[in-house]
Amino acid sequence: MSKEIKTALIVDDEEALREIISEVLSLLNIDSIIAEDGFQALEAVRKHKDEIDLFLIDLFMPNMSGEETFEKINELAPNRPVIFMSGYDKNSDTMPELSRENQKFLKKPFGISDLKNLVESMR
Repeated sequence: MSKEIKTALIVDDEEALREIISEVLSLLNIDSIIAEDGFQALEAVRKHKDEIDLFLIDLFMPNMSGEETFEKINELAPNRPVIFMSGYDKNSDTMPELSRENQKFLKKPFGISDLKNLVESMR
Protein backbone atom coordinates (compact mmCIF):
# COMPACT_ATOMS: atom_id res chain seq x y z
CA MET A 1 0.00 0.00 0.00
CA SER A 2 1.23 3.46 -0.73
CA LYS A 3 -0.07 5.09 2.46
CA GLU A 4 1.41 4.41 5.85
CA ILE A 5 -0.98 2.92 8.40
CA LYS A 6 -0.88 5.00 11.58
CA THR A 7 -4.42 4.57 12.94
CA ALA A 8 -6.95 1.76 12.63
CA LEU A 9 -10.63 1.52 13.49
CA ILE A 10 -11.51 -1.78 15.17
CA VAL A 11 -15.20 -2.71 14.99
CA ASP A 12 -16.17 -5.85 16.90
CA ASP A 13 -18.84 -6.68 19.46
CA GLU A 14 -16.44 -8.79 21.55
CA GLU A 15 -14.57 -6.60 24.03
CA ALA A 16 -11.73 -9.06 24.64
CA LEU A 17 -11.07 -9.38 20.92
CA ARG A 18 -11.06 -5.60 20.44
CA GLU A 19 -8.46 -5.33 23.21
CA ILE A 20 -6.25 -8.07 21.74
CA ILE A 21 -6.39 -6.53 18.27
CA SER A 22 -5.55 -3.12 19.71
CA GLU A 23 -2.54 -4.59 21.57
CA VAL A 24 -1.23 -6.28 18.41
CA LEU A 25 -1.63 -3.06 16.44
CA SER A 26 0.24 -1.12 19.13
CA LEU A 27 3.17 -3.53 18.64
CA LEU A 28 3.12 -2.41 15.00
CA ASN A 29 3.04 1.27 16.08
CA ILE A 30 -0.56 1.64 14.94
CA ASP A 31 -3.00 3.56 17.13
CA SER A 32 -6.49 2.14 17.60
CA ILE A 33 -9.94 3.62 17.69
CA ILE A 34 -12.46 1.16 19.13
CA ALA A 35 -16.13 0.66 18.26
CA GLU A 36 -18.36 -2.12 19.56
CA ASP A 37 -20.91 -1.88 16.74
CA GLY A 38 -21.66 -0.22 13.43
CA PHE A 39 -23.27 2.83 15.00
CA GLN A 40 -20.20 3.58 17.12
CA ALA A 41 -18.03 2.98 14.05
CA LEU A 42 -19.98 5.58 12.06
CA GLU A 43 -19.60 8.09 14.87
CA ALA A 44 -15.87 7.37 15.11
CA VAL A 45 -15.41 7.86 11.37
CA ARG A 46 -17.33 11.14 11.47
CA LYS A 47 -14.97 12.39 14.21
CA HIS A 48 -11.68 10.89 12.95
CA LYS A 49 -12.08 10.21 9.22
CA ASP A 50 -8.87 12.00 8.27
CA GLU A 51 -6.89 9.96 10.82
CA ILE A 52 -8.14 6.43 10.06
CA ASP A 53 -5.96 4.47 7.64
CA LEU A 54 -7.34 0.94 8.13
CA PHE A 55 -10.63 -0.68 9.12
CA LEU A 56 -10.87 -4.04 10.93
CA ILE A 57 -14.53 -5.08 10.94
CA ASP A 58 -16.33 -8.10 12.34
CA LEU A 59 -18.87 -9.22 9.75
CA PHE A 60 -21.52 -10.53 12.15
CA MET A 61 -22.54 -8.07 14.86
CA PRO A 62 -25.85 -7.13 16.46
CA ASN A 63 -27.77 -4.08 15.16
CA MET A 64 -25.75 -3.57 11.95
CA SER A 65 -23.76 -6.16 10.01
CA GLY A 66 -20.11 -5.62 9.25
CA GLU A 67 -20.84 -5.40 5.56
CA GLU A 68 -23.46 -2.69 6.11
CA THR A 69 -21.11 -0.90 8.51
CA PHE A 70 -18.36 -0.94 5.90
CA GLU A 71 -20.68 0.39 3.17
CA LYS A 72 -21.65 3.34 5.38
CA ILE A 73 -18.18 4.20 6.66
CA ASN A 74 -16.71 3.77 3.17
CA GLU A 75 -18.99 6.59 2.01
CA LEU A 76 -17.46 8.88 4.65
CA ALA A 77 -13.86 7.65 4.31
CA PRO A 78 -13.50 5.92 0.94
CA ASN A 79 -10.71 3.74 -0.39
CA ARG A 80 -9.25 2.71 2.95
CA PRO A 81 -7.99 -0.84 3.33
CA VAL A 82 -10.26 -3.15 5.30
CA ILE A 83 -9.83 -6.47 7.05
CA PHE A 84 -13.12 -8.31 7.47
CA MET A 85 -13.17 -10.80 10.35
CA SER A 86 -15.55 -13.71 10.92
CA GLY A 87 -15.81 -17.16 12.39
CA TYR A 88 -17.54 -18.22 9.19
CA ASP A 89 -15.54 -19.56 6.29
CA LYS A 90 -14.53 -17.12 3.56
CA ASN A 91 -16.29 -19.30 0.96
CA SER A 92 -19.62 -19.25 2.82
CA ASP A 93 -22.70 -17.86 1.08
CA THR A 94 -23.05 -15.34 3.91
CA MET A 95 -19.69 -13.71 3.18
CA PRO A 96 -19.40 -10.53 1.11
CA GLU A 97 -17.35 -10.65 -2.04
CA LEU A 98 -13.95 -9.06 -1.53
CA SER A 99 -14.00 -6.92 -4.61
CA ARG A 100 -11.04 -4.63 -4.05
CA GLU A 101 -7.35 -5.35 -3.74
CA ASN A 102 -7.24 -3.64 -0.34
CA GLN A 103 -9.98 -5.86 1.14
CA LYS A 104 -8.77 -8.89 3.10
CA PHE A 105 -10.38 -11.60 5.21
CA LEU A 106 -9.24 -12.98 8.56
CA LYS A 107 -10.97 -16.10 9.89
CA LYS A 108 -11.70 -16.24 13.61
CA PRO A 109 -10.21 -17.55 15.74
CA PHE A 110 -6.88 -16.25 14.53
CA GLY A 111 -3.43 -16.08 16.04
CA ILE A 112 -1.56 -12.93 16.85
CA SER A 113 0.96 -13.67 14.09
CA ASP A 114 -1.90 -14.11 11.57
CA LEU A 115 -3.22 -10.65 12.39
CA LYS A 116 0.23 -9.09 12.46
CA ASN A 117 1.23 -10.60 9.10
CA LEU A 118 -2.01 -9.55 7.41
CA VAL A 119 -1.75 -5.97 8.65
CA GLU A 120 1.89 -5.84 7.60
CA SER A 121 0.94 -7.07 4.10
CA MET A 122 -1.41 -4.10 3.74
CA ARG A 123 1.29 -1.51 4.40
